[in-house]
Amino acid sequence: MKLDLSQAAAARPASQSDAAEPRRIVPVKWWATLGALILAFIAYVLIDWVSGPFFETVPVGPSAVPTFMKVAIVFFEAASIPVALGLIYWFAVRPLIKERRLPLDGMLVLAFYTLWFQDPLSAYGGHWFTYNSWAINYGSWVHSVPGWLSNGKPGAMLVEPILIIPGVYVYVFVITMFLGAAVMRRAKARWPRIGKVGLIGLCFVSMVAFDIILEGVIFMPLGIWEYPGGRGFAIFSGTYHAFPVNEIITVSATFTAVACLRFFRNDRGQTLVERGSEQLRMSEGRQTVVRALAVLAGVHVALFLTYTIPNTWIGMHSKEWQQDLLDRSYLTDGLCGAGTDRACPGPGVPLSRNDNTDSGKGSVYVTPDGKAVIPQNTELPKTYPFR
Repeated sequence: MKLDLSQAAAARPASQSDAAEPRRIVPVKWWATLGALILAFIAYVLIDWVSGPFFETVPVGPSAVPTFMKVAIVFFEAASIPVALGLIYWFAVRPLIKERRLPLDGMLVLAFYTLWFQDPLSAYGGHWFTYNSWAINYGSWVHSVPGWLSNGKPGAMLVEPILIIPGVYVYVFVITMFLGAAVMRRAKARWPRIGKVGLIGLCFVSMVAFDIILEGVIFMPLGIWEYPGGRGFAIFSGTYHAFPVNEIITVSATFTAVACLRFFRNDRGQTLVERGSEQLRMSEGRQTVVRALAVLAGVHVALFLTYTIPNTWIGMHSKEWQQDLLDRSYLTDGLCGAGTDRACPGPGVPLSRNDNTDSGKGSVYVTPDGKAVIPQNTELPKTYPFR
């Protein structure tokens, strides 16, 4: 008895037919793998920091901190983490309890709570911003990042206000993702023919306005963080809280990228990083974990590309720091200036590289009075005659 081709195909074992099909690329798997690697890297760096010599408070120095700055810092230290935890409960924990599911907004909020790790990383090659060392701090984890270049030592290094910034990254990004979505939704309703480029442009403009209010009007005049090495036009130029254009552009680009990640979805309701999750052959719970890791990777990549990388360049090309900031020891973190052995960054000052490397060898640096210093054990490049 003969079988026709259709019968033969039906009679073939399922494993053979599956093997003949080419494997499809599932984007969500790649994004989730990256998310898992990011979490592992964060854990490694933080453990190394907490267990090492750089887990040490950076003192305020001789300058008196104004009362209004102290009040502002205490307020944000008391409020930031509780507000962030409340948002995590509302968007992530509550749906898990009531509906047994983790919605996209819950995944985003959980991802936002890990973004503070990247906060100081744009100082990788040179310092261009500082935090107020009156805030509760234990230095920061930057010197545990492999290959870290910019200078610092235990008790005199870039500060990270540990009770403020983790929470700030949660509630600020929650505000901007909803604000950006609202702007693009209203623009689409008013101008139905507007394309994605137009929507993204309008979203960016709204983020610029938001950031000028958030940083330029609120946080920086309160002395919580500053950008003395920022480049380009600066609002409040010459003051300790001069607000440079590079910060406005880059952070607004980050806010826009995250808002667009949430807003633009396919017909399955999937964001760019969740594509292909319907092909995953696993339980619903495991699918949720994979999607959450993918979303985490998406927001970290957005921050890294739009903020960390461009501002690392700014740190390596810092402008001269303004005197109104250099007069305040609580805003210099012991990195440079009066009372230290190093001149603060500027066009005429070479990059001051980290002198706490594993080899114990530093690099030549310039003192505040303009003298070049060759640290002990530093090996300068040798000169050989031409053949």
